[in-house]
Amino acid sequence: MKRLLGLYREKQYSPGRHQSNDVLLLDQIAHRLREREFAVDLLTLGEANNHRSDTAIVFSMCQGRSALERLAEWERDGAKIINSPRAALNTHRDRLPALMVEAGVSFPQTHLVGTKGSVDLHALDLDGGIWLKRGDVHASVTADVQWVDSRERLDAGLAEFSRRGIDMAAVQAHRAGDEIKFYGVAGSAFFHWFYSGEARKYPFNFSHLETLANRAATAAGLDIFGGDVIVSTSGELTLIDLNDWPSFAPCRERASYAIADFITRRVHAS
Repeated sequence: MKRLLGLYREKQYSPGRHQSNDVLLLDQIAHRLREREFAVDLLTLGEANNHRSDTAIVFSMCQGRSALERLAEWERDGAKIINSPRAALNTHRDRLPALMVEAGVSFPQTHLVGTKGSVDLHALDLDGGIWLKRGDVHASVTADVQWVDSRERLDAGLAEFSRRGIDMAAVQAHRAGDEIKFYGVAGSAFFHWFYSGEARKYPFNFSHLETLANRAATAAGLDIFGGDVIVSTSGELTLIDLNDWPSFAPCRERASYAIADFITRRVHAS
């Protein structure tokens, strides 16, 4: 019987309801894999060191840089990890914008700035409004993404990030339109999307949405992914965020089957 190891997301990146959603997803995936007669351990990264030697596949929701760098060491030692920690790091905001531009994926202009120094406002349209986001991992609490339309709000947001120990922030141009959230699993027919909040439901090509999402995931190296897209009044699609291992909360049961199928194929291919 082959043994698999699932790793829970670190608590600081999975607060409140996110933690329960993350746990429920891993529990359901583990259940599907046990139905396929795999032995599955679900642990935190701190608990996992003694479970590595006989593990065929690690599937990890870890998100923080220190955890991902540790998992990258596992990978260099021969561990097979879904998602690759290198791919997960590619979703951090210090890497993602350049990767998307290089892959030809429409992405808003984004600048990385320090949270402790002064910010050059030359390239920023504060009058029209911009988004201030933590410069590393994607948002886990509301304060990680802030709407900024004045110098005072920008300074306050940067100061708040600094107090929370966040050294870098991403300043991102605003894209007006409907916001869509999506979830996908590489190499499968599974793709789920929905409008986030109120929407005018501007017409757009649904197949183009799936193509954009898969192109972005491929560019980052992700197998299990989610993200956010803006649909403009003309139907143009712009990616504004890409996530590794989202909780798939709106479609958890379907996703658990698709992810378990993906892991099973990866085990048999190894």
